[in-house]
Amino acid sequence: MKFSKLFLLLILLLSFLLLSSNSFSQDMKKIAKKAYNDLLKTADKNHDGKLSKAETYSLWKDKNVAENNYKTWDTNKDGYITEAEYMNTVMSITKRSKKTK
Repeated sequence: MKFSKLFLLLILLLSFLLLSSNSFSQDMKKIAKKAYNDLLKTADKNHDGKLSKAETYSLWKDKNVAENNYKTWDTNKDGYITEAEYMNTVMSITKRSKKTK
């Protein structure tokens, strides 16, 4: 169940990468923030508002996927994924995707 919900969120995020509008950036920020909050609801067991490596790995059955996502999102390499790191990563990917269109 949690895999299906996360998969749906990722598909939703990717679909918005293909949109082009003046409010795209703001829309993407709202979607990314909701996705991060949903990840916290699912995996933030100690309720500290960030995701540890173990919490992040608990989101995926495939450990390679978990490791890739963890490494991508933990941009400052401190062992935790914060909302700011997640948002910055999503927005960075969004900008790269729009440039390659």
